[in-house]
Amino acid sequence: MNSKANNFQRMRDLGFYQQAAIAATLLERMIPSYQLFAEVSNFGDAALPRHVLDMVWEWLQVKRAKINFDKLQEELELVTPETSHFDMFGVYPAVDAMIALDSMLNGITSQDSSEFINVAKISQASVARLIEHESADLDITTEAELRKVVRDHELMQYEMDCLVELMDTVEPWQHFGRPEVQQLKAWVKEQGVTNLGMELTADPTEGTPAE
Repeated sequence: MNSKANNFQRMRDLGFYQQAAIAATLLERMIPSYQLFAEVSNFGDAALPRHVLDMVWEWLQVKRAKINFDKLQEELELVTPETSHFDMFGVYPAVDAMIALDSMLNGITSQDSSEFINVAKISQASVARLIEHESADLDITTEAELRKVVRDHELMQYEMDCLVELMDTVEPWQHFGRPEVQQLKAWVKEQGVTNLGMELTADPTEGTPAE
């Protein structure tokens, strides 16, 4: 198993659009957390992240597509919850998803691929937060023990495996058109779960989690 640090360095070594494609695919596995939160809490707009991510895929396929990402970022900010306003764990992965989506748009508008690396980092941090939350009742007395629990957990191992698999997939690609995008979306469908292990609906392009 490669370390997280090595994975991030390998992602940095890829091309701009390769990194963007990986980040967009990771977001397919993150935004259902926001959508579920929005439905349960009656806050925000469950459909907006799906629309924004669709625009990201369109940009990836049509490099000259005229999309106002600045406006989309403003719209996302308006429907991003404040964690202190909600007494439920689900607000945290919801916020993580929105911050990661904002990073994605920052990367596009500023042509800064480090923002795409941030998406991968946020996704893994979101997984780590869930593991720590679920481990609260375990007899863990040191930070080192907690880090080991997080590192060895099957969800974290799976998250890291997914990043490696995505890098293996996009590394040979020099062009991103409809076939490549469809292949990445099909990969999400094949996984069948979000980064937090929540079941996806049959069609990941719809983005809504199964009940």
